[in-house]
Amino acid sequence: SQDALLPHRLFVLLLQTIFFETMAIILIPVDSSTHSEYCLDFYIKQLHREGNHVFSVYVGDYYGDVGVLEGPTPGRIQELEQEDRLKSAQIEEHVLQVLKENNITGTFKRVLGKDVWHTIVEYSKTIKADMIVLGSRGMGKIRRTILGSVSESVLHHSHIPVLICKHPHHTSHHH
Repeated sequence: SQDALLPHRLFVLLLQTIFFETMAIILIPVDSSTHSEYCLDFYIKQLHREGNHVFSVYVGDYYGDVGVLEGPTPGRIQELEQEDRLKSAQIEEHVLQVLKENNITGTFKRVLGKDVWHTIVEYSKTIKADMIVLGSRGMGKIRRTILGSVSESVLHHSHIPVLICKHPHHTSHHH
């Protein structure tokens, strides 16, 4: 069946995206974690090819559906949104500096979304990304079951190759 060939097709597309000298659009979701930093560094040192364009995206905290009785006051929500914008600006400055130091063409965007994984997948479609490279926090099985894993959800729902970078010093062995 066609579905049986899908993993093979994705693997071939992944190899073409990484190793052939064609321009590729790479989406790298970023935040302020060491996992994100490791992922960006891994991309730069191991995967980047001249001509690739890196779109780094930060998914900001979303307060759109918070009801009056459910959470913070409107004033506190404004404070939290301002803190998130400041955090995003710091991440943007850092990421663009790292890309510039490595002569990589790239852009940064802060987007808002209820589900981080869904926002990443939708943004990858918007920019017509060829590949998503993202970090993984390496949560234990129980925590991952309760909270869900952004990287696993992106991998499951994306229609383009996804590379998940696990930080070698932060992988979890807890089950």
